[in-house]
Amino acid sequence: MARSTHAKASVERAALELFAANGIDGVSIGEIAAAAGVSQGALYRHYPSKGDLAWSLFSSAYLRAGADLDRIRAEFPDFPARTAAMVGHFCALFDKDPALFRFMLIEQHGLLPRVRPEQRTPVAAIADAVAAAVATGEIAPVEPNAAAAIIIGIVLQSAVFHIYGRLHGSLAARAPGLARAALAAVEALAQPPLHR
Repeated sequence: MARSTHAKASVERAALELFAANGIDGVSIGEIAAAAGVSQGALYRHYPSKGDLAWSLFSSAYLRAGADLDRIRAEFPDFPARTAAMVGHFCALFDKDPALFRFMLIEQHGLLPRVRPEQRTPVAAIADAVAAAVATGEIAPVEPNAAAAIIIGIVLQSAVFHIYGRLHGSLAARAPGLARAALAAVEALAQPPLHR
């Protein structure tokens, strides 16, 4: 059993690294098996197809991030602290596993439609944090999903710049500034539109 668990973990890590570098379509089952040091048969014992493997990697990481953000939302008492903790969490995830982050960024458009509406996602957790802050009067009225898009976008665009070498060093070191930018952007969303 331990050998099977080790083989599965090796397959998942190899696939993640290859998918992050080449995209799902740019990787074959044979390449994944070779990188993992297992036979293709052993790989198929764990995952019926490359698509199933990619979905498993994506969905487990994505839904785990949603659960993590829900915990943060419950733990921190006010919206600025929640936002800072959520932004910090995303930045720490990037620093811990850039390949996973890159894979999630590259493949999100193809895989996100498979997430079921009732599943807790990072977007839902952040939008709920915004909605709660609006409901208590902590922040001015703003559309929760628009605010979530801005908060997530600030982190993701910074991660993209890291991935492509335009930014260097730890993303977590930038987290306090990114959190301040996210809070300012959410506040700006609540302002009346500019008129020319």
